[in-house]
Amino acid sequence: MRAAGGWQWRDTCLMGCRRLGLGLGVTLLAATSAVGCAGSAGVTAEEAAAGTTTSTSSSTTTTAGTTSTPATTPSSAPAVTTTRPTSPPVTAAPPVAPFAASIETVTADDLYASWHPGCPVPVSQLRAIDVTHFGNDGAVHTGRLIVAADLAEGIVAIFHDLYDARFPIQRMAPIDVYGGDDDRSIAANNTSAFNCRAVTGGTGWSEHAYGRAIDVNPFVNPYVKGATVLPPAAAAYTDRSRYDLGMIHAGDAVVDAFAARGWSWGGYWSSLKDYQHFSTTGR
Repeated sequence: MRAAGGWQWRDTCLMGCRRLGLGLGVTLLAATSAVGCAGSAGVTAEEAAAGTTTSTSSSTTTTAGTTSTPATTPSSAPAVTTTRPTSPPVTAAPPVAPFAASIETVTADDLYASWHPGCPVPVSQLRAIDVTHFGNDGAVHTGRLIVAADLAEGIVAIFHDLYDARFPIQRMAPIDVYGGDDDRSIAANNTSAFNCRAVTGGTGWSEHAYGRAIDVNPFVNPYVKGATVLPPAAAAYTDRSRYDLGMIHAGDAVVDAFAARGWSWGGYWSSLKDYQHFSTTGR
């Protein structure tokens, strides 16, 4: 009964103070009144002075006539994600097809523009070889060369090495595609072999007339003798410090592949430079 009366007496004092509208004085008066009631109400003097009442469920603070309720802390914090983000799958580069080659006999009809009666070798001594090679576009293509029959296997091995080295060859077609015209073929940067024609700048048979010479990427590897450049439009490629696609340099994979089978490179010649030219005789 005493405790109830103490609370009643204190509440009466506080209500009267609020009605007086004394601003900050409310806190002082409430504290003074609460001290008198503390013994009977079971409230400590410190709690009364602070003007707060604490229970296990909530707390209310009164300051300068304002009542505020603190924000409630959630009973549990949001779950923390510890799983690492999944990386996108790594896509493997598509496998490169293995080197492929074939050797076939040819007829005079196949060589309609490059062979004629009176050539130094009969058609029966020539073969067509089809080999896969990388192009300037990085893709794999199939090209054809007409060569001497007794050299066909060795030439396949040479182009197998070039394939493994991923050396780019822009195009490879029998010179018949260009009407047997060597100038047209080299201007197109076409790699070719047999062509029954005279040696450049002379009257004797070229090694190409025997199927024993191959011109590789001839536009970017031109023929150079003094001021003469063939093809003429390839003059910029007489600068051998360049390393454009398909260019050939001393000691590179192309020169080494031919040399390993006994072929010579025209880029080593002293009287002139024939950077596109490889032959079995050094001519």
